[in-house]
Amino acid sequence: MYSADVVKNEFYTTATRSGLEASEVAVLKKSIPGAFDLRKLKKNETMRLVVGKKSGKSRVVAYTLSTSKKKFVAYRVSDNNFYLMSDSAQFASLTYPKPPSARISSSFSPARVNPVSGKTSPHNGIDYSMPMNTKIVSVTSGTVTKAEYNKTMGYYIEVTGNAGVKTRYLHLNKILVKKDQLVGQGSSIALSGNSGRSSGPHLHYELLMNDKPIDSLAYQPQLRLGKLEQHVYAHIQQYEQYLD
Repeated sequence: MYSADVVKNEFYTTATRSGLEASEVAVLKKSIPGAFDLRKLKKNETMRLVVGKKSGKSRVVAYTLSTSKKKFVAYRVSDNNFYLMSDSAQFASLTYPKPPSARISSSFSPARVNPVSGKTSPHNGIDYSMPMNTKIVSVTSGTVTKAEYNKTMGYYIEVTGNAGVKTRYLHLNKILVKKDQLVGQGSSIALSGNSGRSSGPHLHYELLMNDKPIDSLAYQPQLRLGKLEQHVYAHIQQYEQYLD
């Protein structure tokens, strides 16, 4: 599999270069939301295709389609159909996808006592110890509402999604996104670091529901996935690396 960005706003040129046949283009076009015209994408519209092979023929297995305000992510579920991810479907998991090089170094503890001051100092997130400059990804789709520096949190990012969900990423070394930018689930947003009040390289990840801190490792989403959604989630990790 490989990914291909639509070049010069011309989808059909990119499709031809990617080896897609007319019948495959027709299947893809059928799945595109009606507001988009693939003959000429607008200035603020971008598209990325993930192309794979089946029976020797190239076919699109996933794609992203973005504007300045919205983002669609679609996954192939059959020869003739794509599944467009809905906002609610994101909530199947809100834990941080821990890379192999990381380990949990501190858990969620709202009543934690500071060993130095002896005072209650809540730890409203999960700490993942990891090497400097490890890629940090967004757990949810949403809008970057904060991307700045704080003397305690260091360089940090806040992503706000729908239904009152926010995620925060602290102690970063480098921020790769800007405020008001739209990001997708699994998109690269930063490099891990040791900035702010930190005793070593790590990521502090927070999950908030309606501005209330939640233990992301204990969170049980109130979402029952049907067979179709289960099939889609079985393939998401396989395709996500090509959608960044």
